[in-house]
Amino acid sequence: MVPLALAFRGLARAVAGVWRDPETKALPFVAAALVLTGTLFYWRFEDWTIVESLYFSIVTLTTVGYGDLSPTTAGTQIFTIFYILTGIGVFVALLASVAQKYIEQKAESPSARERLSARRRRGQAD
Repeated sequence: MVPLALAFRGLARAVAGVWRDPETKALPFVAAALVLTGTLFYWRFEDWTIVESLYFSIVTLTTVGYGDLSPTTAGTQIFTIFYILTGIGVFVALLASVAQKYIEQKAESPSARERLSARRRRGQAD
């Protein structure tokens, strides 16, 4: 359980690093705007509930595509084509930025073995 908690802590730190980095700061906002745009579009033009529209937007942008919901009109199908092509690029860039920050933080922080050795040396010096 502790390793899982530490992994989530590292992931949260990486996401915070993306927010702080001027080069990647806009990515979370653009991704959220895409999800909101898709949700509102499908809610309005497919006559789905907000939850169904949000679900379809997330499933589409993450390329899962369960197939339980699908656009029914030519207009929404064309929108979906552009939505996928735009959204996948944004989400890949966001995930790549988070992964890069995570790896950078792992490389910068000392390993558990190094921290334990440092503690032992301090304890012996006292």
